[in-house]
Amino acid sequence: MTKKTLILLAVILCSNYLYAQPRNYWSVSFNSEASLLAGAVVGGNSDITSIFYNPAGIAEIEDKKFAINANLFDLSLTSYKNALGTDLNLEYLGFTVQPRFISFMFKVPKVERLVWQFAIFNRNEKRVSIYDQIEKTVNLIHPTIDENYVGNYDFVNDYLDSWGGVGAAYKVSDNFTIGGSLLFSLKNFSYMNLINVNVYPEQSSIPDTVNYYSASSLNYDKTVMYDVRVLGKVGVRYEQNQFSLGLNLTLPSIRFMGNADVKRTISNSGIFEIGGAFEDEYFNEAAKYLKAGFNDPISLSFGFVYKSLNDKHKYYFSTEYFHGIDTYKAIDGTQVDDDEYMPATNFLSYKYGTKPIINFAVGYQYHTSKSVELLCGFRTNFDPYSVSSEGIYEYMSEFTNVSTDLYHLTGGSKFNYKKLSVIVGLEYTTGVNRGLPEFVNFAEPEIRLGESLVLAGDNNNNMTYIYNSVGLYFGFTLGF
Repeated sequence: MTKKTLILLAVILCSNYLYAQPRNYWSVSFNSEASLLAGAVVGGNSDITSIFYNPAGIAEIEDKKFAINANLFDLSLTSYKNALGTDLNLEYLGFTVQPRFISFMFKVPKVERLVWQFAIFNRNEKRVSIYDQIEKTVNLIHPTIDENYVGNYDFVNDYLDSWGGVGAAYKVSDNFTIGGSLLFSLKNFSYMNLINVNVYPEQSSIPDTVNYYSASSLNYDKTVMYDVRVLGKVGVRYEQNQFSLGLNLTLPSIRFMGNADVKRTISNSGIFEIGGAFEDEYFNEAAKYLKAGFNDPISLSFGFVYKSLNDKHKYYFSTEYFHGIDTYKAIDGTQVDDDEYMPATNFLSYKYGTKPIINFAVGYQYHTSKSVELLCGFRTNFDPYSVSSEGIYEYMSEFTNVSTDLYHLTGGSKFNYKKLSVIVGLEYTTGVNRGLPEFVNFAEPEIRLGESLVLAGDNNNNMTYIYNSVGLYFGFTLGF
């Protein structure tokens, strides 16, 4: 086995987590009536979000509708216990403010049963920036000399998935509606992931018989990527008396275009043990316009709505099955989209894949009066990530976004005045995942020859990931 192959193997076995797209499919919040019902609107009342949840619901509108929904703020606290080794924790406080959903719905003149919708919205977003430096005294390179051990962990990730498209619904009868939508997804993210260790002796502890020395290990990853995809949705809705049923099929996305600029560096130098020094290692690769893209699975959702005889109470339920995606190359280091640029090797390739999952959501709506409604809901948001390590994927790196099964609790109010509706609400999200591999082990450093990061300890399955967030939402819809 060549030295290059050994380095590649070491990267796979010992690399820290690399963050890419948020893996949970139901990490969506459009700050609308549907959001306050936790997205349990496949069977009805999806309103301006029909283009996403079930395009058959577009036909529900009576007048033209224009809607803008904004995220007043989203505040999150993410804790990584034992992330850099035992008792070496990380925390990230996130704060985002941005518009989320713009929609226009209208009927076609002289075709009252046909309704159209145009929408632009942010389906998913994740921003993380973490930095920490650990300093301690060790006896690592020379066991009889006190040495300064400085470990740096620096990570930045910015991910955004923006959607836009057109949808239409046709009311076949008073009870039955069909609809469809064509959507474009623009995913873009950039991250920088750096682990650096430096070891050098304390000046006061160096005897005259030993020359000054220093040792270092570096793992560095940087990626900038975009991915444009197109997908379709087909939905039906049936309403009878107090019940409304809905079914929506989301087709797998098709890559339209996308590429990535990737750079990776591994360096280990100045490392020796009693008896002799070891050869310095340096491996670096960089490439532009590598073929890239994140696949979206086929999914099928079902939902129903039941309203009380006096129309004051509505109960919602939705569930969605997401098919698994076999492991594939999210970034292919061996292929480029532009012939003017040279490909690299699988050292710059990253694999991705998912397992089948089922999510469900429930919601409740209470009409206190004609002008005020109270809404609440709950939904699951399970993590589908799953990749293979067989065949060509055995020594390929992973985008391993540290996440977990999430649970969302929503609540708020809707205020109606003539043709104007205003919603205000909150969403609380929580999730915990234990027994994860540490990002790096600075707590128990050792010399690990043959590994990508020689001057750090083995990564133990000792990390606990805790996520909590609160979002305040606002939106209005104007009919005319």
